[in-house]
Amino acid sequence: MRALAISILALLPLTPALADDIPGTEFESGNWTGAASDDETGAFSHCNVSVGYTNGETLWIGLYPDNSISILLSHPDVQFTPGTQFDVQMMMEWGLPWTGVGEAWDEYFAGITFTGIPETVEFLSGGQYFRMLGIGIDEGYDVSGIAEALSMTQACLAQNSGNGKVLTPPAVKKPLPKVPDLTKPRTTGVGTGSSLGTPAPKPQP
Repeated sequence: MRALAISILALLPLTPALADDIPGTEFESGNWTGAASDDETGAFSHCNVSVGYTNGETLWIGLYPDNSISILLSHPDVQFTPGTQFDVQMMMEWGLPWTGVGEAWDEYFAGITFTGIPETVEFLSGGQYFRMLGIGIDEGYDVSGIAEALSMTQACLAQNSGNGKVLTPPAVKKPLPKVPDLTKPRTTGVGTGSSLGTPAPKPQP
């Protein structure tokens, strides 16, 4: 089992302007939506992809030019104290869990950051069901389509990180994801404990 990195995130006030989508970089894959994002100076920061669930949960994954990847969860019934650290276990339905020290980015999102995008993407892409234990959200999530979504996110990172702007943002200033948008398509059937959600089709125009 490969060594896992401890998160080196610093907490910033929850300000959507810190992670605005760059127009024209948006992409979709099944129930997943993503885009490149800039920082408060307007320079490229990272690419992210996320999926929402009916109960208001959000799974958010950010890929950064310094070869780090952040996996965060948000749940409407769980609030975090910014800066709180957690012993995290991240698992799919097969293989051994990945473990490390996670952190609450703000009151909405908590998770863990690993060094090594390709290895982490490979781990996440190898299954359909995802859990992250240790942060107070003991639920399972259907992540169908995550392999294609992460492939598109990697392509987004490759395309945007070579545009002459900031290639390696300081590791202590990773922008926060936006507050979950409860109007976006979400999955159905997410319960408690080990229950698993099933992606719902997007509404037709």
